Amino acid sequence: MKGSDMPSKRKSLNATLLRLTHHYSDAKDLFNAVRVEHPEASKKDIVLAALAVMIDRCETDRPAARKLHRLALQRRGEE
Repeated sequence: MKGSDMPSKRKSLNATLLRLTHHYSDAKDLFNAVRVEHPEASKKDIVLAALAVMIDRCETDRPAARKLHRLALQRRGEE
């Protein structure tokens, strides 16, 4: 995500993660679903967005925070 529209793309990615989190129990499936909706997003973009949403929701939506944490941990070292 580069350029002047980066904040809007990041918000869109965050919104997608939040929306899809409750539809996927497996972190890999969630990651792949996000990739389908945001093919231009890098793995790093998705992991950072997952961490941002996880931090934002950790006190109000623990199941979502756990799934996003799992996604970030599983995908951080993969290519």
